[in-house]
Amino acid sequence: MFIPKEQESDVIDWMGFSIKIIRQEDQKTANWSGGATTQMAIYPEGASYEQRNFDWRISRAAIHAEESVFTSLPGYRRLLMATQGEFVLEHEQRHTAVLKPFDQDRFDGAWTTRCRGKGNDLNVMLGPGYSAEMLPVLVRDSYREDVQRSGLAADTVSYECIHPVDGDVEFSSGDDLSVVLRQGDLLIYKINGRPEKPIVFRYAKAGAPVHVVRITICPEAGGTK
Repeated sequence: MFIPKEQESDVIDWMGFSIKIIRQEDQKTANWSGGATTQMAIYPEGASYEQRNFDWRISRAAIHAEESVFTSLPGYRRLLMATQGEFVLEHEQRHTAVLKPFDQDRFDGAWTTRCRGKGNDLNVMLGPGYSAEMLPVLVRDSYREDVQRSGLAADTVSYECIHPVDGDVEFSSGDDLSVVLRQGDLLIYKINGRPEKPIVFRYAKAGAPVHVVRITICPEAGGTK
């Protein structure tokens, strides 16, 4: 099944999974003290970053200021990956992380965090009960991943989010699902329960290599959200 343009903003049910594509042009950008941030996805849909009533959120940011202070987010944990440039995160009375492209850091949103240096990053913000992983993949010609869900409860809902950072890729799963993801897009693959077999993700690219980041969001152990 090739997902047509007119269906991309809808949730598409396919073989027990739900798939949604959020194109770059449909994402919301706002300014912050150090640059600009773009909200790519927020859950539950209709939740508000400003009201802090979301369970999880994916965003990317462009850091324009040589020095900046991150917005305080008590009650949330953060996972941040550099995607361009080099910068230093200084967590007051905690640790310091030097991030080059596709390095990442985890920290509490309530910490006082200063950033030194300019660049771009990818952010995951997590409310109580959720965990996340970010895996960068360099697609030269083609790449295959077998995504496992063996450690989750049978009634768990989890998410695989695919984001091409610096180019376009063709994403496919199984034998008949295919879609072209452009730079900046986000595909959300909602997985209901625990599939018996690994889920096969394939990426293909003609031309220059492309970095893709796969973001996994799951309820923490013991949770069934």
